[in-house]
Amino acid sequence: MSYKKVVQIGASGNTGSPIHDALIQSGKFEITVLARNTSSFSSSNPIVKVVKIDFSNHQQLVDALRGNDVVLLTFGDLPNLERNSKAIIDAAIEAGVKRVIPSEFGVDTHSPTGRRQIVFDSKVKIDDYLEEKSNEGTIEFTSIYTGLFFDWRTQESQMFLGFDMENKRATIYNGGTTPLNLTTLEALGASVVSVLSTPAKFKNRRLRICDLYASQRDILALLEAETGIKFVVEEMDANVLQDEGEAGLRKGDLSLSNVFGAILGATFATNASRWSPDDDTASLGLAKQDLKAQVLKILQP
Repeated sequence: MSYKKVVQIGASGNTGSPIHDALIQSGKFEITVLARNTSSFSSSNPIVKVVKIDFSNHQQLVDALRGNDVVLLTFGDLPNLERNSKAIIDAAIEAGVKRVIPSEFGVDTHSPTGRRQIVFDSKVKIDDYLEEKSNEGTIEFTSIYTGLFFDWRTQESQMFLGFDMENKRATIYNGGTTPLNLTTLEALGASVVSVLSTPAKFKNRRLRICDLYASQRDILALLEAETGIKFVVEEMDANVLQDEGEAGLRKGDLSLSNVFGAILGATFATNASRWSPDDDTASLGLAKQDLKAQVLKILQP
């Protein structure tokens, strides 16, 4: 039986927004967005209720979660991710929420390689905490690993995938020939809708999905072929970026350069964003996409 009442925390971010849109478009759920008292988030959609609370107030959080089936975490805030996620999980348990979907949606942080990455330490601890609570029978969880997002039109995406579309430049990491698991934002949203629609099937599971499996060089070749323009290519060593980023993180410097450097290293140097293309995508009812078709979408103005 499908869950009906969904609470989303972090509905306006790069991850939260496409998931929020997919929940609305499905027409299957009553959606509550929890936001901070100071947040400007609003919604005119009749199936979305916006509740603003003080997240440091445990009782307010419990009251806001009570009566809902699932709480969906789609926020970042790396410095406070572990503390905030655990506080929400504890409140969800007290409120009788059935399931938590944690703020994963990226590198497989449950794999041995992912668990070794300093930048994902908070996510690893949250994963362990959810497993502990699920073993106690107090709450269920479903985690979704997507690899990198293929079609983020943000500066962060350019840093991850290495393509500057405006200036026709490409940064290629460690040769760029290793295929990666990549997920479109449409598939991201659809994966969450599928989990919430058939929750029993995905109880206490960690799902690895992707609708594209391609290397940087594969993408570059298509970009050049379809634009007729030769990109200026810069080769970079992801191992160096990872070493520099992790050194900064160890000192407590959570600057974007250190965080992204560590993530780039985890992705391109240690292959933490790579698993078999034969993953859980089909079990969620999602189809693999054609790389050329997706590149053409990226090239549309």
